[in-house]
Amino acid sequence: MLDKWNGIAHHSSGYVRIDANHPLEWSIGYESINQKSLLLITEHKPIDLHSSKSIHVSCAQRAVDSKWAITFRLIRSEQEDVYIRLCCDIIEFSRTQNDIAEGLEFVLNRYIQWTKLMELQKSGLLSEAERKGLVGEITYLQQMITSGIDPLNAVTSWIGPEGADQDFVDEHGWHEVKAPGIGAKTVSISSLEQLDAFPPGELVLYFIDKTAPNEANAFTLLSKVISLRETVRHSAVALELVNKKLLQYGYIDVSDYAKQWYRLSGIRRYRIDERFPKLVKGNVPSQIAAASYQISIQAIEDWKIS
Repeated sequence: MLDKWNGIAHHSSGYVRIDANHPLEWSIGYESINQKSLLLITEHKPIDLHSSKSIHVSCAQRAVDSKWAITFRLIRSEQEDVYIRLCCDIIEFSRTQNDIAEGLEFVLNRYIQWTKLMELQKSGLLSEAERKGLVGEITYLQQMITSGIDPLNAVTSWIGPEGADQDFVDEHGWHEVKAPGIGAKTVSISSLEQLDAFPPGELVLYFIDKTAPNEANAFTLLSKVISLRETVRHSAVALELVNKKLLQYGYIDVSDYAKQWYRLSGIRRYRIDERFPKLVKGNVPSQIAAASYQISIQAIEDWKIS
């Protein structure tokens, strides 16, 4: 997509059609001061769309053919990488929308999702570590629900995406979920606050590794998300909350998350009590304002629950 923009001869007002075979009429170009812009021409009048801090949206009816022209113009150059991903994603995911009216609705809803992600200052795609971490948290959430916990209560307890120090907090205590590889000898603790909460607490390790697509019980991040939504689909409130938490985490459905396959190799749970080896603000010098550290998995066998 970036190559196509760079291939436009003059960075001025003007557009080029992206794909004549696409069911929707997409074009890219530049507007004033070399601002990248995505253009959609449609026969249907769109709903009102609001611009964001990063993207200016405009809509006008053309005099030449009475069609509607919708432009999505990048106004913050530091968000260019995410903006290009947004454009590629909307164009590709709308390729199967043969009904023009439904296709337009799909595009606009997809745009709203992406702008929310950008406003959260997310990069657009999760890192590999973030993807595995999200797989671990989804796995824990699903196990809560299958164990008999009400879906809405389970999803409500998932507070990690909101920026909380622990991933889950419920009536039984707090739970921190990690997703190391099967060969990991240590587990990473990212802050002095992560294990610093009133007991009882629990450290849950899901050993997750990359694998081949044809391996038994293999899954992708996208398939995990779809499975989670299916688990809570009977509760509209819980499903809406799941989608909100995923967005807060920095996730939206994109094809990249269906490419890498994973396998769950094992689960271990550890009790976090006053004696558990950890660094917290109460046991480090006051001059240390922040720290991350590694805990030896073998060395915490005395706290192993299962």
